[in-house]
Parts: sequence; structure tokens; C-alpha cells
Amino acid sequence: MNTQFALLARYEATTIPLKAVCEEFFGVKKNTAEQQAKAGTFPVPTFKLRDSERSPTLIHVSDLAEYIDARYKQAKEEWTAVNTPAA
Repeated sequence: MNTQFALLARYEATTIPLKAVCEEFFGVKKNTAEQQAKAGTFPVPTFKLRDSERSPTLIHVSDLAEYIDARYKQAKEEWTAVNTPAA
């Protein structure tokens, strides 16, 4: 299954509030995620639709999907390197 499609089906939108995914996918609390987003150090791009502190910080589904797929690929390569018998 395509990661982006699965995220679209789960969240039913192309943008996801940062607070909805920060703990599950990034292991950080909402306040930490918001601080990282403001500092530009969050692992995926974040944005607001309005220039307002009250406007929710969002993540685009495609960016989250790319991040998940990249992390999976890296983990699979490491696992394969460790678990493949030497020739």
C-alpha cells in the first residue's frame, strides 16, 4: 500500500495538524513539536495558513509520507546489512 494514500485515508485531508501526528510519528509532545517547527528544526516542513499564533501548524501529507518512507528505507538497508550472510 502507498504510504501517502494510507495517510490520506486515515486523516481524510491533504494537510494534517502537527499536534495530531507529533507524538505518534515523531515521539515528541505538542509543545516541543511547535518549538521545533518555529525554529525550523522539525524533521518535515511545517506551515500555517495564516500569519497568526492561533492558526494551527500543519504538515502536508506528502511530506509526512516521504519522511516515513525514507526512514523505512534506511532501517531496511541497515537490517539487511546486519542480517545478510557474508558471501
